[in-house]
Amino acid sequence: MKIIKKISAGFMLSLGFLCLLVSFSTLSDLTAEDKTPEEKAEAQSAFWGGIVFGVPLTAGGGYIFWGLRQKHQQELSDRLDTIFYQMLKANNGKITVLQLAMEAKLPGKQAKEYLNQKSHKSKIP
Repeated sequence: MKIIKKISAGFMLSLGFLCLLVSFSTLSDLTAEDKTPEEKAEAQSAFWGGIVFGVPLTAGGGYIFWGLRQKHQQELSDRLDTIFYQMLKANNGKITVLQLAMEAKLPGKQAKEYLNQKSHKSKIP
């Protein structure tokens, strides 16, 4: 399902950008003095058509990608929380950055940030 969403979002973004590109490429025809009224009307129609189709397609594709990113971040957070609590239980409430980094297969900097975040949340004001 995730791959279908990625393909759909990519298709929507590509088609949306293409529509917007067509739309903005007609701007020179709208302001040209040597164009007939029919050509200007056609350029105006192409401009608004590109806007009407391009903006929603681009926004929809961006929204799908944003949702996929949010879901990935939530899954990563859930996985780290599970590993963190399992390690706390196994090590009698003590955990090091190196242990977490090795167990969760994270870079040391990211493991340290995660532990700092957890330690700040657990402090009582």
